[in-house]
Amino acid sequence: MYAGAKHVVFRNFMVAKRGWPSFISGFAEPVLYLFSIGVGMGKLVDGFDIDGRFVTYAAFVAPAMLAASAFNGSLFDSTFNVFFKLKYDKIYDTMIVTPLTVFDIARGEIIWCVARSTLYSTGFLAIMAAMGMVHSWLALLTIPATMLIGFAIASIGMALTTYMKSWQDFESITLAVTPLTLFRRGSCLRELGCRAFS
Repeated sequence: MYAGAKHVVFRNFMVAKRGWPSFISGFAEPVLYLFSIGVGMGKLVDGFDIDGRFVTYAAFVAPAMLAASAFNGSLFDSTFNVFFKLKYDKIYDTMIVTPLTVFDIARGEIIWCVARSTLYSTGFLAIMAAMGMVHSWLALLTIPATMLIGFAIASIGMALTTYMKSWQDFESITLAVTPLTLFRRGSCLRELGCRAFS
């Protein structure tokens, strides 16, 4: 880890430790989706035949929800939180007068987003294992994949946030995220997941 970035990560960790309910909330949405859509709708949908293997509906949507967990963990931290720290809380103004550089701050925030994303994904994978949806050790390979998701979303989200002038600008993020949430089941992780989780 970069020397300056670790101070930003440590600061975010200390804040998250005090405000853990908001930290957990991003993890809850995909888990509730899994229970409502995967398990609830799973009673109505028999399942699918993929490569000659029967896959339950819950196991079919679970990999997409795993990706959603990584996505949410990184997106909201790299957009709403960064915007608040930049425009209102002026956290970065105080950081920049220390020996930290702008690149240290950006790296630290991105590393924190990836760490949060990875934590969400690992927890979600543990819930999938507890529900009996993981049948191969290859499912562990989704963790590096979700780290890449977290890194990509954090980088894009932070870059876009620097152009935003007010909270109304975040409506465009909501406009982009809502269809992604609805159509995430078509992601490439689903294909990997159907083989690793069934």
